Amino acid sequence: MEEKALPENGSLVRFMRHDDDEWRDGEYDAENNMFIEIYSTELTTHNWTDIRQWELLDE
Repeated sequence: MEEKALPENGSLVRFMRHDDDEWRDGEYDAENNMFIEIYSTELTTHNWTDIRQWELLDE
């Protein structure tokens, strides 16, 4: 991932936070610059500045 590169709005991604080694599946919300977990029992969002690495999921 490039330093300032972010996925397109609505992209399905997997991402890893700076403070965790666990990959999480989610969707990117470009309007709010948030990564949203899609398999969480509660709405869980992560600010893009907290993300160490992300990858697009195969559709």
